[in-house]
Amino acid sequence: MPAEMLGLILRLPLFALVVGRLGGMIMFQPLIGGLSFPVHIRAAFVFGMAALCTPLVPLPANLPTTALGLALGVAGELLLGAVIGLVVRVIFVGLEMGGLLIAQQAGLAFGQIADPTTGVQSTLLSSFFVQFGTVIFLILGGHRVLLSVVLDTFTELPLLAASSGLEHAVPLMLEAMTLGTNVAIRVAAPVVLTLFLINIALGFVGRTVPQLNILTLGFPIKGLLGLTLLAVTLPVALETFTLALAETFGWIAETCALAGRN
Repeated sequence: MPAEMLGLILRLPLFALVVGRLGGMIMFQPLIGGLSFPVHIRAAFVFGMAALCTPLVPLPANLPTTALGLALGVAGELLLGAVIGLVVRVIFVGLEMGGLLIAQQAGLAFGQIADPTTGVQSTLLSSFFVQFGTVIFLILGGHRVLLSVVLDTFTELPLLAASSGLEHAVPLMLEAMTLGTNVAIRVAAPVVLTLFLINIALGFVGRTVPQLNILTLGFPIKGLLGLTLLAVTLPVALETFTLALAETFGWIAETCALAGRN
């Protein structure tokens, strides 16, 4: 057997571990992790990235020699990659929640569409914010930063050390969920508060001029004002989203470095 072929066979367990970590991240990351991308495209992307990264990843000293040990190692790497992908995805969920809050307050939540990325129904504003966040994510190079962060984890947190990284996964996820909720509130608060004051004003008008049908007039007025306020506050949503992404990437890097030192 040629020496090159023997070297490739010996590195197959290492390749499987790299596939596990990258696969977990790709499965939950916000761009191609949704149902709109076929499974075979995601699988081809994972295997292609793993083939490029495997020669650069150091061989762990305790590489498993049995199929069961290798399966457990791949499962641990899969969980670690899934945590990284979910932490980033939570920021997009925050944007979606902000759009839902605005739609409910503006009376636009009645019209729902099927979201191809999740397979469930969502409001038009929620889908708009998710697509808006995806475009901004690509423009800012977030996909490159995310892949760079994942590749850096192979240095900071070596393979088969996923148990050390998973110890810090719960605090990281709690921080990400708190940040996602903060994003939703900051995105929706200006529009929701303004529409709440408009509801109070319409209530006074309805009591003062009972001849007017406020229920009939209120829906188009609130919908038009809601879309106008949304356009005005869109730069605030952009700034909030970009700051949250930067903070999330910093958390991932710091957590992996801390887990690697432990």
